[in-house]
Amino acid sequence: MSAQECWQVTGLADEGVTVRVTSSVSASTLAQGLTGSKAMARRVLADGRLERCGQALAPQDVLQQGEVATLLFKADGRPPASPTSAAPEPVEIVYQDRALCAVDKPQGLLVHADGSGAPTLTALLAARLAAQGSSFVPQAVQRLDVQTSGLVLFSLAEELQPRLDAQIAGHEMRKRYLAVVQGRMGSDRWMELDGPIGRDRHDARRMRVSRTGKPSLTRVRAIARTGGRSLLLVELGSGRRHQIRVHLAHAGHPIVGDALYGGQPAKEGLMLHAFEERLLHPVWRTPLELRTAWPARFSRMGFGADMADLREV
Repeated sequence: MSAQECWQVTGLADEGVTVRVTSSVSASTLAQGLTGSKAMARRVLADGRLERCGQALAPQDVLQQGEVATLLFKADGRPPASPTSAAPEPVEIVYQDRALCAVDKPQGLLVHADGSGAPTLTALLAARLAAQGSSFVPQAVQRLDVQTSGLVLFSLAEELQPRLDAQIAGHEMRKRYLAVVQGRMGSDRWMELDGPIGRDRHDARRMRVSRTGKPSLTRVRAIARTGGRSLLLVELGSGRRHQIRVHLAHAGHPIVGDALYGGQPAKEGLMLHAFEERLLHPVWRTPLELRTAWPARFSRMGFGADMADLREV
């Protein structure tokens, strides 16, 4: 019997994760199984945050079949916001529970602070959660370029973040983008763009396809065409900086609005949107499919939501 078969998750609440043991298991194994990280398991146990009947468990303690244990989330010590606090700027939340949150990032907004003092998606989400009366601290597990819009995933419990990080590192999350590019892509089937990507020695802002670059893989499929442009569905097989933009520009189809990589100017800005994400929930281990609304600027450019049934491609 594998470690994951030694317990069953019975609850996810603000305080933590509750499990019922189905076969004898050590506290150390249980902590590592729930967090997905040896280092995080050691921290949880050292802090006394894995409990049985309200008593902290030591790493060597053994739980027997039928016993209940709780992994307690670390409190950050901040009081929840007052109900009279000013409303934060709107943040479009696509999905939220105690473990994670997915947000539809608008164009022009940083995910993380860059030292400039500009607003960030992380700060806006923290304010939104505080206005809900929560002291959860969001930690972005992904990032998007400032001019790219769409889904960004946040962990709301540091104890569970290793499970999300592992899915990203192992390319187990399936993230799909919409892109409008110049020209007519020739195939309606999936195509692979696999040029190695490295830094552009002549322009520090840019990346480029280079023989000395890192292995990279982008899968693209044309799903609609109009006015000398193509609407693409895009999947990442690796996570290099500016990867989609670089690969499409190298293929002769730069993204509309991408001035850095030769794209035509567009009042709608960069036509790249992270549309969908599929992952395993870090607690329940069940498939989770997240999707934004169809981006309005794509419709204004002539590519409406009726262009394709994206579930079938």
